[in-house]
Amino acid sequence: MVRALLVIAMVAACGDDSSPADGPNDNAADDTTDTASDDTPADDTPADDGPGDDALPAPDAAPDGNTIDAALPDAAPGVGEPPELTGITLFHNQVRLAVDTPTPLPQLVWSETLAATARAWASRCTDTAAPAGLIDHNPNRSQGHPYYVGENVYGSSGTANAMGAVSLWAAEAANYNYASNTCSGVCGHYTQIVWRTSLELGCAISTCPALTYRSSIVCNYGPGGNNGNRPY
Repeated sequence: MVRALLVIAMVAACGDDSSPADGPNDNAADDTTDTASDDTPADDTPADDGPGDDALPAPDAAPDGNTIDAALPDAAPGVGEPPELTGITLFHNQVRLAVDTPTPLPQLVWSETLAATARAWASRCTDTAAPAGLIDHNPNRSQGHPYYVGENVYGSSGTANAMGAVSLWAAEAANYNYASNTCSGVCGHYTQIVWRTSLELGCAISTCPALTYRSSIVCNYGPGGNNGNRPY
C-alpha cells in the first residue's frame, strides 16, 4: 500500500476555506502518491491520510468518531451512481451518521442533475488558478439549479477513487471545533459533507493527462453549505 502525502489546496476567489464561518467557499483537496511534498502557502495545510486510498479509516481513528465507519449499517447508498464511483453516497452518509447530534443528519441522495454539472466541469480539465496541476472549482456550478451549489474537489497523481476522496475530506473532522465554529487548519470539505441542509449529492470522475493530479473527483452538493453558520 502506498503511503500518500496530501496537500490541501487554497480556495480560488472565495478566500480561505479553512473555516465554515467564512461564508460560501470552494473546497479543494489533492492527494498525490509522490514520495515528497511541496511547501505550500500559509493558507494551505499539509496533511497525511494515514491509510491512503486503499482503506477506510478505522472507526476509532478520530476521537470524535467522525470518520467513515463500515460498521454503520443504516447508511444509505446512492441510486444512479456511475460504476467508477460506486459507494460515494454511502461513504458520505456514513460520515453524516457518525456525527453526535440530538437529531440525526438527513442522509444524502444521489442527484443526476448535480452529477451532470460535476461531469461537464470535470471533463474540461480547467486549471488556471492555484494550485497548479489540480482542476479548478467551477465558478458557475449553481447555474440552472434552484439553490447555491457547494463543491469539493479531490485529485490524485495515481487513480482517484470514491473511498479515498471521502476519507480524506472526512479526516478534516479533527480540525473542526464545533463550539467556536472554527478550524485549526482546513475543514471546509468535512463541514460540507456534514452540512445538515445539504440533501443532494452528485459527483464525477475525470482523467486529465496534462495535469499533475491527473485523476480527479468533483462532488457537488445541494443546497450548498459553508455559509457562515454551524453545519448542524
